[in-house]
Amino acid sequence: MKKILILILITTLYSCKAQTDFESKIEFTSDLEKFENLSKLKESLKGVEIIALGENTHGLGDVFSVKTELVKFLHQELGFDLVLFESGYGDGALAWERLDSLSAKEFTNVFSSNFYYNSEEIKNLVSYVKSKDRKLKIQGFDCQPQQDYFIKRMSEIAQPIDSIFANSVSLEMRSFNNLYQYENDKDTLAFINQRDRFIGFLKNYNSFLDKNVNDLLNSGTTKNEINVVKKANEIFMSTYSEIHIGEMMGWPISANIRDRALFEIVKSFKEANPNSKIIIWAQNSHIENKTKPNHNVTWMGHHLKKAFGNKYYSIGTVVYSGKNLNYNGMFDFEHKDNQYLAYHLNQFQKENYVLDLRKHNKNDFTNKLLLGMESNGNTTEFIAKDRFDGLLFVKFSDIPKLIKKE
Repeated sequence: MKKILILILITTLYSCKAQTDFESKIEFTSDLEKFENLSKLKESLKGVEIIALGENTHGLGDVFSVKTELVKFLHQELGFDLVLFESGYGDGALAWERLDSLSAKEFTNVFSSNFYYNSEEIKNLVSYVKSKDRKLKIQGFDCQPQQDYFIKRMSEIAQPIDSIFANSVSLEMRSFNNLYQYENDKDTLAFINQRDRFIGFLKNYNSFLDKNVNDLLNSGTTKNEINVVKKANEIFMSTYSEIHIGEMMGWPISANIRDRALFEIVKSFKEANPNSKIIIWAQNSHIENKTKPNHNVTWMGHHLKKAFGNKYYSIGTVVYSGKNLNYNGMFDFEHKDNQYLAYHLNQFQKENYVLDLRKHNKNDFTNKLLLGMESNGNTTEFIAKDRFDGLLFVKFSDIPKLIKKE
């Protein structure tokens, strides 16, 4: 009888453990000694309402896969319900309006104009989102107007009402890019004229929407789509109506302007849905808590940390080796130099793990100024504990598997 009771007790304990552990290849640690099931991360995220999942560069497919696994964990275990991508607000919001009619592949190809996100790894995330009956949502939070699907839908929305106006959309929207050339040429007059023409077109388009609401609804455009286009255009106007020559590419002013706008967009999502728990998907610099040494950009994460305090939790991603994709091609990398943070994180012989830096109190390499690879393979120096609340370590990543456009 005693043996039977012991057997029942052991079975119950294992059953409880199975129910609490999240099935994942990602491990969790707060001391770099004990590596546990990812479920232990839940303790570290008590009270967190906005979590940012960084990526040191945008061209690492296995990083997308690991982050997708983290999104599933955050959704299933902690109730996070909104994923905000470092992609155009208009692209994401208009694609979402057609989520049910678009396949996972189609949605992946249009929700972001950033080519590296049009990948099989992101399609896997989209497939998961589609299976959740809109209980998990994907949106974009970038303020830049280079948004292909948004521009296409702007033209399609206007077409049944005013075909001449509709046919002007692509030219007027894409003429925004002329500002970079005029700034490079130091042509102040051409810059101002192009800026004012762009802002004028956005005002005209929003006025067109207001004047033709009933006809637009009768032609198949939804009220939500009208509101999305108006808000996207308002974001462009707010960000660029008073932009001056030297502020499109000048450093750090161009980054300060953009990241202030990114923060305002994220904040607007939170204000519109106070009970929503948000996952931000962006490059490491945008999500960091604090300025890196010898840098003077005020990134989005600085604003978020100031506004939300410990309710904001940033996880920077560090990759030891792999192959990176960028606009100029691809390159291999491996951080065998002990001056790199990735070198030290790789010493624990783990494939993927999250390190909670808030609870990690050792005076070790996480408190030292070390190198990290960032966008396009550039390097930067930072102290991990100063910069982020946590780290995601990925031992190896290949490039994203891009989806061919049909």
